[in-house]
Amino acid sequence: MQLMRALVRLRRSPSMALLVVQLLALLSYPFIGDHAVGQVASTAVSAAVLSVAVWMVHRSPRPGWIAGTLAAVGIIAWALHQATGGFVLGVIGSVGYAAAFFYAAVSMIAYMMSDEQTTTDEMWAAGATFMLFVEAYAWVFMACQLFQPNAFSAPLQNAQPVRTWVELLFLSGTNFSATGLGDILPMTPLSRIVIIVAQWNGVMYLAVVVARLAGLLRGGKR
Repeated sequence: MQLMRALVRLRRSPSMALLVVQLLALLSYPFIGDHAVGQVASTAVSAAVLSVAVWMVHRSPRPGWIAGTLAAVGIIAWALHQATGGFVLGVIGSVGYAAAFFYAAVSMIAYMMSDEQTTTDEMWAAGATFMLFVEAYAWVFMACQLFQPNAFSAPLQNAQPVRTWVELLFLSGTNFSATGLGDILPMTPLSRIVIIVAQWNGVMYLAVVVARLAGLLRGGKR
């Protein structure tokens, strides 16, 4: 009975459902591992999160088919990259994933900004959108790493030039949130510019979108 109630609540609050899926995926990554099977599993988890995000886009004012197309390109190309090791497929896959996550994030913002009243679901959407941006930039970092294997370095850990998915996700989260905490450093001009863009995007999201939601929430309580 409790499970059924929880499922009904998630259905009524789709943004909360997306955020729950994102948090479950985030908690699963450390236990998946960095070996070949673990890489496939982490990609599957990311694809599952993206699928839920695409479902959410259909509830926003943006066309859902665009998100679905970008997601399909990313998932298929990245799966082929993992199977064959093809460089071009890896770039297409990571860019496809990133574009789908970015499109989903923009669609969620359009959903949150579509009226003059902040609902409970829109508050959940603010957290889910934050994670969509984090996941998007992690895939951008993955594309940078494919172009330049030494794009990111972790001098306190090891000398291995290629960073894992969890490390890139951590790098994305720390920079998008503007905390800047972490031991992973951008080492090339391309990676440093991408980091700056991510930091700017994070600051603007918090300053404009979240601040507006908070302002509408206060206004609605008067």
